[in-house]
Amino acid sequence: MKTALILCALATSALAGPPVLVRITPEALAKLQQGNPMAQLQKPVPGEAKVTTPENQSILKQSMILHDGKNWTIVPKGAVVFLPETLKSRVDAKPVGKLLTFADFITINRNWITTNEVSFDQAAGNEPLPAASVAFWAKQDKLVIAVHQSGPISVRIAAEPQTITQR
Repeated sequence: MKTALILCALATSALAGPPVLVRITPEALAKLQQGNPMAQLQKPVPGEAKVTTPENQSILKQSMILHDGKNWTIVPKGAVVFLPETLKSRVDAKPVGKLLTFADFITINRNWITTNEVSFDQAAGNEPLPAASVAFWAKQDKLVIAVHQSGPISVRIAAEPQTITQR
C-alpha cells in the first residue's frame, strides 16, 4: 500500500508539465527600459563639480613604448632602469604591430628583456638600487625593467642621503 502511494506521487510529479510563465508585454518592457539606472548616472547632479580630464595628457605621453618590430607594449616612464646602446632603437619609437600586455610582451621577448624586482622604497627613491645588480646589468646585453609584483613600476633615482647638522 505504501509502495503504491509513493509510486503514484512520483508518477504525478513526473508527468506534470513545466510551470506556466507569464510573458512580458511590449508596454511593460518599454517601461522597464525607461527606468535604466545607468541613464541616471550619466546625468550630472546639480551643484556637483564637473569632472574633466586635461586635454594634453594621455597614457602614451606618460609611458615608454617598447617594440620588437611585430609587437609593442607600454611601460611607465622611469621603469627602464638599464638600456644598452644596441637596444635604443626598440624604445620610445612609433608603435609597430600588435599591442600586447606587458606579461605577454616580456614572455615573447625574454631574449633581450629582463626584469628586476624592486621595493616601494627603491621605486620612490628612498633606497638605492643594489650596486651589485647595477654592475651585473652592464655585463649583459639586455634591457632591464623595474617591476613590483610582476608589474612595471617607475623608479626614481635615489636621493643623496641628507646629513644632519648639529647646532
